Amino acid sequence: MAGEQLLAEVTKKYEDIYRRRTPKSRATLEAARKYMPGGDTRASIWFEPYPIWIDKAEGCRFADVDGHEYIDFHNCYTTMILGHANPRVVAAVREQAAKGTALGALIPTVARWAELVCNWVDSVDKIRFGNSGTEGVMMALRVARSITGKDLILKTEGCYHGSYDPVVYPSDEAGISQSARQDSIVVPYNDKEAAEKAVLEHKDRLAAVIVEGAMGAAGMIPPRDGYLEFLRKITAENGIIFILDEVISLRLAMGGIQSVYGVKPDLTTMAKIIGGGYPVGAFGGREDIMRQLSPEVHRVHHAGTLNANPITAAAGVTTMEQLDAVAIDHINQLGESFADGVRAVFKKLNIKGQVTGMGSLQNIHFSDRPVVDGKSAGETNKDLLHLYYLAALERGLFSAARGLYVMSTPMTRQDIDTAVRAIAGVVAELKPTIEDLWPELIGEAVPV
Repeated sequence: MAGEQLLAEVTKKYEDIYRRRTPKSRATLEAARKYMPGGDTRASIWFEPYPIWIDKAEGCRFADVDGHEYIDFHNCYTTMILGHANPRVVAAVREQAAKGTALGALIPTVARWAELVCNWVDSVDKIRFGNSGTEGVMMALRVARSITGKDLILKTEGCYHGSYDPVVYPSDEAGISQSARQDSIVVPYNDKEAAEKAVLEHKDRLAAVIVEGAMGAAGMIPPRDGYLEFLRKITAENGIIFILDEVISLRLAMGGIQSVYGVKPDLTTMAKIIGGGYPVGAFGGREDIMRQLSPEVHRVHHAGTLNANPITAAAGVTTMEQLDAVAIDHINQLGESFADGVRAVFKKLNIKGQVTGMGSLQNIHFSDRPVVDGKSAGETNKDLLHLYYLAALERGLFSAARGLYVMSTPMTRQDIDTAVRAIAGVVAELKPTIEDLWPELIGEAVPV
């Protein structure tokens, strides 16, 4: 049987199993199509044949509308660090909702929230809040342009910085204007030589270099030793603002990933965990830079109807107050145990699978070459990952379809062991298909 035909038949088999298990999710989607394009609200959560619709969630588990229970390793793309329906967060939100949900003035909770985040990140003297990581990035870049008087941005291939046109990933998305594309230059991630060449060539036009603390959307790829430190050094030497995107990586340590590598960016963008599951974004940095936003100076305009929304502030404060070194160490240990367990599965079954990541953020790849940057991540076997994903769903594991697994504080070592056993079953089931369709993936995994 030809490879394409066999792949089509195997894919149909797993998608049909999924359809039979999730008729209510399918019916809900079809009803939603009447009012939303494709029945969906964001492309990032879509997978074929259609996404799960969730009924309720608590702790590290949720049930879909068809009544199936899953361990949630998705955690809304790293957001739900305390899991779902955390009692203290729920109580704080209820209390604030009774007092007011959107006000044309500040509440004391916001000041406490700012204090908690600034104390979490050593390089952040002052902070401003918005409603998404995209907004945080957009404003950080605006401030960088104001400070430097320059317009060009250097970004790295595969790093995701939200939906702001000049830094969107992938950069060839439809609807991105030519002028926006011209506002940025792209270099490979983890490549110091390429970064140095670009910085020195364009330093007279470069306002900022922006990079993720750990590359998220491309597959949780950590920075190589010395990479972030090098970017910090070369930007400082050439009068360029260094922006570290910690929207995802902030959860990796008290102080964010910048504390792990000992770097102090000029500006840091944040979101996800600081909002306790509610819409949030933020950016912050050195006092002299952030002063551009002060009403007394008013050099850089920053507005937003729902900035520092009271509900988000209440959830954010209550979340941040529950996070400490013990909690972070707990989820990081779970993540490393998960990675070790999955690597052992790949080794036992003689499959060239890889797990990249750090601490509570891990990503599974199927590739016969090391996954170290955006290009190599893009070359991993997406067809096999899709089959794997559907089979894992059948066994009660919910993650991001791209292979991302995220830990939360309600998880236990037993949850990790359950997940690893399920993954072992999935990979064993798929091995004959791998042998038939992708024999290059049979053998010992290439070290990353």
